[in-house]
Amino acid sequence: MKLNILANKGIEKPTETKNRTALQTASLYTEAISSGDIESMKALYAENFTLDFVARDAFEGQALTVEEAAQFWGSWFEAFPERDYQVTRSIAAEEIVVTQWIFIGTNTGPLMPLIFEEQRVGTGKTVRFRGVSVYDIKEGMLERETTYLDLGTLLVELGATI
Repeated sequence: MKLNILANKGIEKPTETKNRTALQTASLYTEAISSGDIESMKALYAENFTLDFVARDAFEGQALTVEEAAQFWGSWFEAFPERDYQVTRSIAAEEIVVTQWIFIGTNTGPLMPLIFEEQRVGTGKTVRFRGVSVYDIKEGMLERETTYLDLGTLLVELGATI
């Protein structure tokens, strides 16, 4: 398991998962997103982890399971191999962390369903959009990630028509 990211941030890594603070867990997770490290991301998921993209249809879309989340992130990293994911603000409580972030990436790989209904080829376009993620964390593990993203800007910058 590659969870040595805290050392790079000057945060001492607890020896036991349940001793990690919510902020430490969220920091590990966002660093794993930034580096495209799906295995480290999965290592932080609780058994019952779910990923909810609020940009999806509120009545039809359901939260993704651990495996569906890993599949989504893998296809996202493939679609944007050149990317920068910057956390610009974090607010932490005992079991909840909220991060505001900016994503910048060049879309050279295919975009899979979840963002679009059907797979779309890479556009070669660079996108920049913002979002907010809310992480529910218990005993050092992510139970739920709820992400609000500026899907309108993403679609426009990719040249999509609705």
